[in-house]
Parts: sequence; structure tokens; C-alpha cells
Amino acid sequence: MNQLQKHDHWTQILTEFKQSQLPIKQFCTERSIHYQTLYYWVKKLNSKEAKQQVQPIVFDQESADVVVLLLPNGIRAELPSMLSQTQIKHWVAALQ
Repeated sequence: MNQLQKHDHWTQILTEFKQSQLPIKQFCTERSIHYQTLYYWVKKLNSKEAKQQVQPIVFDQESADVVVLLLPNGIRAELPSMLSQTQIKHWVAALQ
């Protein structure tokens, strides 16, 4: 199971736990899950890092001099086309 599959799997389990309204130990016993594992995933999925989502970024090279980035948050950025991939990544991170 890859990281995305694990994330989705545990998100589903935590949703079921919340909907069940069972005490955590009873829920874990019925599911054959160690309660510390459930606590781990609660913490992991509620962290700031987990709330970041991958979103597409559209970019268009309007001319040989400029690359236009259209970010999901509505920002349009025009960057010099001579920037390296690393520099563009830094700009994208800063703009999001």
C-alpha cells in the first residue's frame, strides 16, 4: 500500500470511527486495530502537513521570455522563462 492509499484508508477508518460514536477501545477491538495505531493516524491526519493537498498548476509559455502560472488560489504569476525548475518550485510554494 503506497502513502496515498494509506492516507485514504485511514481517513475512511477515522470517518467510520467518528460516525460510530463508539468508545475508541470498543471500535478498535471490533476492527482488530490497536488503539495506539488509531491515535497515531488521528494525530497524523490532523497535522498541518496532512491538510495540504496537491492541486494542479497550469502554466503557459506565452512567449520565449515569460512563463505564466495560474494557481488554484486565483493567483496569476508571470515568471521569466530562464528560471530553473527549482526556482519555479520556490515561487510556487511562496505563492500558494
